[in-house]
Amino acid sequence: MVKAEPDELKEKLKQRIDPCAREAFVVGELAQAPVLYPSLLNGFRAAFTTRLRHDDQGYWVSFDLSSHRGRAASLAVDNRELLQRELKRELVSPHQVHGARVAGLADYYKGPRDAPCDGLVLHRDLDRGLAAVLLFADCLPVLLCGEVDCAVVHAGWRGLLQGIVQAGAKAMMSAPGLAILGPSIGPCCFAVGPEVAWGFARRFGSEVVVSASSGLRVDLWQAATRALGELGLGPGQIVNPRLCTVCNADLFFSYRREGPKVGRQALIAWIE
Repeated sequence: MVKAEPDELKEKLKQRIDPCAREAFVVGELAQAPVLYPSLLNGFRAAFTTRLRHDDQGYWVSFDLSSHRGRAASLAVDNRELLQRELKRELVSPHQVHGARVAGLADYYKGPRDAPCDGLVLHRDLDRGLAAVLLFADCLPVLLCGEVDCAVVHAGWRGLLQGIVQAGAKAMMSAPGLAILGPSIGPCCFAVGPEVAWGFARRFGSEVVVSASSGLRVDLWQAATRALGELGLGPGQIVNPRLCTVCNADLFFSYRREGPKVGRQALIAWIE
């Protein structure tokens, strides 16, 4: 086990945020783990978690928040319980299927928890005792904020092509005025086949497809920015830390880098 140096890891996280977006985030700690807090208004709070937390003995341990079964399942359960105690809210984590369904947080909490869902909407007055938890290991977390509600969506490449960003905005009562993109696989690493590349070029324009000597790559960040632009959000309303989960192995889990048994970080949102 490695002795924890929380401030050192938080400083690494801060320095790797794109300089253009650095002022939009506070690097802090949640449930003994370094996290990114985006600056939000109207009583909304959110955090992008990382892959490590320090335990009570001062050592780094995995901050996997997944619901995987197997060797690491008990640690993931412990992590969720620690997170729930600190937030003092019931965690609601939907059954993500890379689709485009978005539900209200309270409605999903009351309904069948295994219903497929890749986005949740939090209302400022209705969801104060709950926290939305979406899981990621390369896919793109997107947070949309309006005056009375906000939406969190799981935007993998399938979801982006199916319109998950638009579905998140449509499910909100207030029009989104701010969008925060979270850590995900970057255009430097997201290699795809011709069929996926063609689908993105047709939907979002050829600029979202990058040709490299090793093959074709898709820029999920640019594709999401195009989708947000269709909702009326301009460059000044979209914040992107440009943190690639594949490149930053010491900070984030990555399915592409580590395989199917990899853990999951989260986008967590709640009402202050």
